[in-house]
Amino acid sequence: MVRALIGILACVMLAGCGAQGEAYQPTPPPAAKSVIYIYRPYKFLSSQANPMITCGHESIELEAGGYYRFEEESEQVTCSVAGDAKSEYKFDAHADEEYFIREEVDTSGLSTQTRFRLVNKAVGHDEIAECNRQGIKQ
Repeated sequence: MVRALIGILACVMLAGCGAQGEAYQPTPPPAAKSVIYIYRPYKFLSSQANPMITCGHESIELEAGGYYRFEEESEQVTCSVAGDAKSEYKFDAHADEEYFIREEVDTSGLSTQTRFRLVNKAVGHDEIAECNRQGIKQ
């Protein structure tokens, strides 16, 4: 009986381990464009909310453990949650560069707060390696 319960618990925990999709594969930026990866690391007991976010000209709902890759011209890029001006994050993107933006979603009570952080390439490569690519949902 105890073994059966442990087995069931293990299956339930493994089934909810993050977004479905292709594993992260680094690719170099194309000429005259920047590559931006926005990702949401999986954390056990993390928020189940998937707010609609816009980063640059792309919009998506990222699940925990998911990432999305897109290309931008050299310009200022803004990431934000739809309808939440307080979540807005801006940074300058330059041609032939990679950028890693970590999405953090926290739920406390009835409110959900989303933050974006630009992380350095080494941290971004390590954290995104545990994420899977998601398709655009715009």
